[in-house]
Formats: sequence, structure tokens, C-alpha cells
Amino acid sequence: MYLGIFSNVITGATPEEVARKTREYGFRSVQFVPSRTAADSGGEDAAVAAAFERWATAYAREGIEICGVGGYLNLLHPDPERRQRNHRLFLSYVRGTKAIGCRYISTETGSYAPSGEWDFDPRNRTPEAWEDLRRVTEAMVEEAVREDVVILYEPYIVNVCATPELGAQLVREINSPHLALLMDPTNWFEAEQVRPEYVRAVIERGFAAERGLFRLAHAKDVAPPAPGSRKPELPGPGQGILDYATYVRLLTEHGYTGPLIIEHLTEDEIPAAAAYVQRFIDTYGS
Repeated sequence: MYLGIFSNVITGATPEEVARKTREYGFRSVQFVPSRTAADSGGEDAAVAAAFERWATAYAREGIEICGVGGYLNLLHPDPERRQRNHRLFLSYVRGTKAIGCRYISTETGSYAPSGEWDFDPRNRTPEAWEDLRRVTEAMVEEAVREDVVILYEPYIVNVCATPELGAQLVREINSPHLALLMDPTNWFEAEQVRPEYVRAVIERGFAAERGLFRLAHAKDVAPPAPGSRKPELPGPGQGILDYATYVRLLTEHGYTGPLIIEHLTEDEIPAAAAYVQRFIDTYGS
């Protein structure tokens, strides 16, 4: 197990500058977030591929792997036009993964909330939402099969797959080697569970649900909700109450040897966060 980071945490005027700084921070792996490229303007395959190729070349020159693409788009957007745009863009990302040299692309399981995909809507808990997500997933997986790409869903408390159990259920229902999960325990905490006495049980329950189904793993933290919010805060590693000893130990016990990808932080916070996570990898990792 080793450290990785979301590509958009590190700033720079060009892909080459970002890649150089990534190496200087000591990372050997990134999850590439395409939203920082011009590819977001329309999702044309040629534009996406060209942007991906430039980033891939920049990281390769610095000896940094791209472990996956972060294709976080609301595939269930309630506005039909936005939904279609998100579908086109996501499919262009799927087709662009070959250019960037990886097989994994992660995304969310969607929300009907008009205010945003990271907000809750009661319709997300309906059988209709499940069937909608299933239909959309089947279409996306068809393209993933053609491109030999694996889509990784990341369950989160406000989305349709609000729990690791629901994420695992969807993967098993689709039953394709081109659909799996991304491990991130911080996404599973309801507000009332963000207490030290509950943390270990939440992590262990999620690992039991996702056993054998996750392909990448994220590293951030969980903290009590801000005033007026029902969603827990999700800061960078070391800024909350996540039990990293349990988390990294269970990753190791489940045979995970890939990157632990840091997210939800500013560039200034990188050194402290990296040192924090590395300490647990050194003690409990493989």
C-alpha cells in the first residue's frame, strides 16, 4: 500500500508543472480529475482524449502512475438536459481512460436533488430511483465493456446507494467484471454516528459489505456536521475522528496493496496529511 492523491489538489499553470510538484511532494500515484481540463466544455471524444494524453505524458515523465479517473458526475440529474450532458461527458471519460493508461473510473450513484448531487432528496430512497440507477448503470457498463474499463461506484449517504450494502447489492445485480466499488468509509457515516464509540463498527460493517468488490481506496476524514447541516463534514485526513488504524488494517487484511488516495484538502495541508496517513501505512499496511 502506498500514498496517492487527487490530481486537482495540486495547483499549477500546466500539466507539466502539476506533475512535477506531485513528484516533489513524494507521491507516486494520482487519481486524475478531468474537471481541471478543457475537456469539460463539451465532452467531445477527440478533445477529451487529447487532454487526457497530455496529462498522461506529464505524469509519466515524472514517474507517477495514474491509478484511476475521477469522473464524478450526477448520472441521475433531475434536469433531462443536464443528465444527458453528464452521460455524454462520462462516456467520453470512459473512452478516454485508455489514453491516460488506466482501467478504473469512479463516480457517484446520483441524486435527484435539484440543489446538487451531494444533497439528499427523498426520491433517492424509492424503488423508482433504484431502477433508474440500474438502467443508467447498465448503459454505462456496456461502454465500459467495449473499452475494457471498470466503473467504480462510491456509495455516499445522500445518494441512491446510501450505504455500502446498497453499493454491493447493485454491483451484484449488474454482475459484470466492469463494475465494482471504491472504498471510502467516511461516506457511510450518518450524522448521529460521528462519535468515537461508533466509528470502528461503521468501518467494519462497510468492509464486510464490500468484501471482494472494491478496487481503489480513498483517504479523507469524518467530523460532526456543521451548524445547520445534517451531513457530516468530510475534511482531509487527520482532521476528524476516522479510525485510521482500523481502516488501514482492514485494507491489508482484505488484500489491498494499491494506492491510498488522499482527498478533500488544500495544497497547504498536503505535508501534514501525507505524513499522517503514511504513519498508518507503515504500521498496518502492506
